[in-house]
Amino acid sequence: MIKVKGYYFDGRSSNQLAVSITFELSGEVLIEGVDFEINTSIKKLKISPRLANTRRSIFLMGGAKLETEDNLAIDKVQVYFSENIFYTLLHKVEKNLTIVFISLFISIIFIWGGIEYGVPFASKWVVKTVPYQAEKDIGEQGLEALDQWLFSKSTLTEAEQAHWQQQFGQLLAVTEKPYDYRLILKHSKKMGANALALPGGIIVVTDALIELAENDQQVLAVMAHEMGHIEYQHGLRALLQNSMTALFMAGILGDITSISSLSVTLPTLLVEQRYSREFELEADQYAVEVFQQLQINIEQYIRILSVLKQAKQMPDTFDYFSTHPSMDERIEIIQN
Repeated sequence: MIKVKGYYFDGRSSNQLAVSITFELSGEVLIEGVDFEINTSIKKLKISPRLANTRRSIFLMGGAKLETEDNLAIDKVQVYFSENIFYTLLHKVEKNLTIVFISLFISIIFIWGGIEYGVPFASKWVVKTVPYQAEKDIGEQGLEALDQWLFSKSTLTEAEQAHWQQQFGQLLAVTEKPYDYRLILKHSKKMGANALALPGGIIVVTDALIELAENDQQVLAVMAHEMGHIEYQHGLRALLQNSMTALFMAGILGDITSISSLSVTLPTLLVEQRYSREFELEADQYAVEVFQQLQINIEQYIRILSVLKQAKQMPDTFDYFSTHPSMDERIEIIQN
């Protein structure tokens, strides 16, 4: 027989009554208080897991419950009647600092491995199942949003724009995938000399980039680089990786509503920048292969990168938070 002191709550009010709880070896349970008595059995009770030395709850049928601070006695009851053995063992494990630190280390490795390898691997395969029309719609919506705050109408003449559309046609002849490619020329004070690729086949080139380039081949090099992003679906993969990383962290840390913005946003930021660096090098490789097919000297690609570097339109220092590898690193890789 195990006797425990505790409190009784009827489930209808916040009043607590001091009671004595007696656990018989037969499994019968007697709850005695002032002017009342309840007879039940261990099978009809639900004992909550132990959390350090906080009050333990014992739930009765009908919504009533008991609370007691005598955790050691309740632990004995659980062991004797084989109730919640897992949680009893878990409590013992939680008190072992060696096991706690080992578990923490394993958790960190698991989270790192999931973000570093699991997320990109999954996104690489998931992106293949996305219908082209959905990818195209994402690109169109992205362009509409950018037009509202980043881009304005190109200042190039109609003849100049027609010339660049014709030049762009050279690249379309060597593409590997049947994308509905579109070259869009835009003016942008905020972006300066730059270009970007949107999912579905949209390539945006700024007037400033065309003005900065020394010849047509250098502009084609940048266009080929952006086509690499589209061919490898980098934009869509970045979107998926962003979302998957946030969901992965939410699943690891618990209910998404209880996660601070930093706990999810920071890993997502780190992963997004790392993948952007990887994507840039992959797009560089694609551009080199396109130039080889068109029999254009690779030095033109290296030259436009150097020009952009001198114009300080791209970062020139190694920075983990940079969205591109350093220009010197890219040039060295292309040369090799």
